[in-house]
Order: sequence, then C-alpha cells, then structure tokens
Amino acid sequence: IYGRADPFANSCFLNCCANIRGNGSERNQALVIAITAFEEMKKRPDIIGDPNQYTFGTMMKVCVRLSSNADERNRLMESLFVQACKRGMLSKAVLGQFLRHTPSQLNMRVILSLGGSKREIP
Repeated sequence: IYGRADPFANSCFLNCCANIRGNGSERNQALVIAITAFEEMKKRPDIIGDPNQYTFGTMMKVCVRLSSNADERNRLMESLFVQACKRGMLSKAVLGQFLRHTPSQLNMRVILSLGGSKREIP
C-alpha cells in the first residue's frame, strides 16, 4: 500500500469480497480473504488503516452474503457487533445489520450483555 492508510479504501476492498457471486468454494475463499484483511487492519492500523463504522458495516455485509450457514453467520455477526461497540464504532448501519441478520434472541442477549436494555432494542 502506498500513501496514507485509508479505511474507506479498505471498506471498498471488503465490498468487492461481499459481491463475489461464485460457487460455494469461491464464496468461502472470499470470506476468508475478507476476514484476513479485516484482522490485518486491526493489527496494523498505522499502515493499513483502522477499521471505522463503515468498515464494520461492510464486514457485516460480507458475513451475511458469504457465510455458509446460519451458525457461522451468527457467530461472525456477534463478534463484529461486540468489536464495533467496544471500539466506539457503533452506527445506525451497524446496529441495523446486526438486528436484521441475527435472530432476536441472539441480538437481545448480546445487547443486554453490553449494558443495553430491552427498552433500547428497536
């Protein structure tokens, strides 16, 4: 990467992964590439760019589109949502993705574990 770290470019890269339309193996490979890139962003923010709310939202889109089953998708979505909250990257888009694409009992459990209340869950 040349120039300054750019979280928006990172989100664009993840979006490309999310839009892979191949067979199961190709989709799984795109998911692995996206997760690896996302983990690198967190390890090397000075070089690659620290994930922001757009990056988290785009990574959630990757998981929704490319996960091979509901258990995998739910596990990844929970992890991303918790990370976004702990990093101060919770946005309407991140919350909306989490609520739309996870079962209500999961999102309620996670939100309550983070100090939220039932009243605050849309």
